[in-house]
Amino acid sequence: MRHTSREELLSIVQRYYDSRGEFLYTSAMSPETERLHALWTKRLENMRPWKTFRAELGNALPGFVIGETGSTGDGGLRCMVYPPRASEPPASEWIVVGCVSLLAPVYFVHGVECEYVEGTLRRQSVSFERPPPGMTFPAEMVARTIEASLGYSAVSREVVDTPVPLFVGWRQPAEATLFHALFTSDPDIIP
Repeated sequence: MRHTSREELLSIVQRYYDSRGEFLYTSAMSPETERLHALWTKRLENMRPWKTFRAELGNALPGFVIGETGSTGDGGLRCMVYPPRASEPPASEWIVVGCVSLLAPVYFVHGVECEYVEGTLRRQSVSFERPPPGMTFPAEMVARTIEASLGYSAVSREVVDTPVPLFVGWRQPAEATLFHALFTSDPDIIP
């Protein structure tokens, strides 16, 4: 499996996100946004590899609840692995999120910490820390299944934290990173 360098990733994301911000408040799309939408159109025409990955992940994690999300404004697809449901939701839980980029053959696994108040989800926050013991196995299975099924390689936390001078979603260049450009600009929002 070939690893894509930080420099290669920076060069790639510059093709799909605007660095000038001229198109933020207009109905016109920047050339970069048009390229991103064309890439999404191509991906949506052939979701078979993603569906195969999802089926393999479901087989590897019976009992866990597996979901997915993607937005044509983002750089990739995400799958979520929720802990098996009890009759009452816990006060808090950690959800595994596997991100697969459309822009490069790379992935990243992280978590979203959720807090429940009176059985209703009240707060979600992204976590790039190690998963708690009960979610370590699902996180490892997400990584292994992405590698085996899709052939993508992992990107390190150090690399995804690299700032990019681009407008990614509603993020300004001062706050956008490779993670936001390659995967999603709103990592703590999941269904």
